[in-house]
Amino acid sequence: MTSAENIEELLDQIQNQTGIRFSITDSQIDDEELLITLKNMLRAGHSSTSKEGFLRGLLLGLLSDQEIAEGIHRFHLEKNGYFFPVLMETRQPISSMEQSIFAQFFSSGADTLIQTDECHIALIRQLPQESSQETLRQMLFDMQGTLEAEAMISLHFAYDRIATSLDQLPGIFLNISSAMEIGNIFSDTEHIHWAQDLGLGKLVYQLPVETCEEYLHDHFHGLHLTDIDDETLHTIHTFLDSGLSIAECARNLYLHRNTLIYRLDKIEQLTGLDIRKFDDAVICKMALMISTYLIHKSDQ
Repeated sequence: MTSAENIEELLDQIQNQTGIRFSITDSQIDDEELLITLKNMLRAGHSSTSKEGFLRGLLLGLLSDQEIAEGIHRFHLEKNGYFFPVLMETRQPISSMEQSIFAQFFSSGADTLIQTDECHIALIRQLPQESSQETLRQMLFDMQGTLEAEAMISLHFAYDRIATSLDQLPGIFLNISSAMEIGNIFSDTEHIHWAQDLGLGKLVYQLPVETCEEYLHDHFHGLHLTDIDDETLHTIHTFLDSGLSIAECARNLYLHRNTLIYRLDKIEQLTGLDIRKFDDAVICKMALMISTYLIHKSDQ
């Protein structure tokens, strides 16, 4: 994130905490000092007598090592164990009814819920032992199915790995927050995002906009997703997902082989890329992801 984006995020967190929207129209300090000041404001706002406030500050990286140690002692928390942090996201602000459903579902003593803003809830689940990635993912699938049915809302989940100490949670939660945003950009049909399964999306997400535009200009005839019709896009995606196999793609699209070859020839004329060749297929895949990312940036 840029300094400006970090400042905006902290202002959003202050608004969620206080109910007041602050804006910065003039400042006599540089961005680095401003970030420190805003973090101190957030830290001061978290209740020193609230376990939830302590854990929220811990997850958001607002607490010093000394404050973490003091909080663990004050609230009689186990510093070491198996802690599984999860971020849940709703498309609309969470209602009081939905909050009640979440609270009832996660009423076990092993679960702690922390609402980080109006559309996000963090869950810290203490596990009895280390668990495999497959077990964790199945756990989230079960959560998703039950909560979506009971609350009648769409939920997205992001997770990373199990923490073996409470002071590992801020770093893991930062990864989870990024995984949620990256996953929603590049895998919007998926509802569960694993921080270690972001693939090229993680790379594209870190590219400057100017570099992205330059890539499309140099390797994709300057095209964007909006310049390509839906049928052509569907053909490209299906061909790439079919492992560049004409026979497999034709079956998946219910097309005659010659019809598919005709479409691939038209795609080459449009983009300058023969996606039957591995190198061109990789360039095309990157171009589509970059274009998706640019659309997301322009909508912000």
